[in-house]
Amino acid sequence: MIDYIHAVMLWLVVFVPSSALASLLVKRGKTFAVTGMQGALLILSLVLIAFLQIPLSFRPLYLLQAVLLGFSLSLLLNWVEQLLTRRVEVPEFLPEGLPWRVLLLLILAPLAEETLNRGLVEGYLLSHGYLWSAIILSAVLFALPHWMAFEKTSLGERTFVTAGAFVMGVTVAYLFALSGSLLTAFTFHSSANFGGLLIAHLRIGQRS
Repeated sequence: MIDYIHAVMLWLVVFVPSSALASLLVKRGKTFAVTGMQGALLILSLVLIAFLQIPLSFRPLYLLQAVLLGFSLSLLLNWVEQLLTRRVEVPEFLPEGLPWRVLLLLILAPLAEETLNRGLVEGYLLSHGYLWSAIILSAVLFALPHWMAFEKTSLGERTFVTAGAFVMGVTVAYLFALSGSLLTAFTFHSSANFGGLLIAHLRIGQRS
């Protein structure tokens, strides 16, 4: 039990100050806020990983599976979401401009969030001999910020987005446990975000 408490505390040590930084930067615009938060998530996670000597690998394992799983699962979840909620807008917390969204969703967010949730949290628990509990906990912690980020949407949409993030989290956490490679987790996350970004812009194009 103590190892799970330590894992959650590690997540909080990274997430809370990163969120606080985003709150300070939001006055300068959404781009500064989300970029600053993701940058802080990445840096603080790497510092703790180095301090705790959690083993990390960037071996190119299961990359094709990661691309196919991430993209196809994202398309499926977005299709179901469209049937249930009819949402067509890009979430308001994303920065303005397609280039910034691409940079955030395809590079910075996958790097930061996978380093935190897989590298730090799951890596810590895996190094202590846990498997499925490490997968589930890292997925829960990955899904939690999605619940907070969609606070201005309806309860049904917010629940669906969070549940979808949890499914994504379990899948990528399993791939990480299987491969031991943070590159695999990053590839999955980036492919999933690409699918979501593509669907969102296609919907908006059809509506306009």
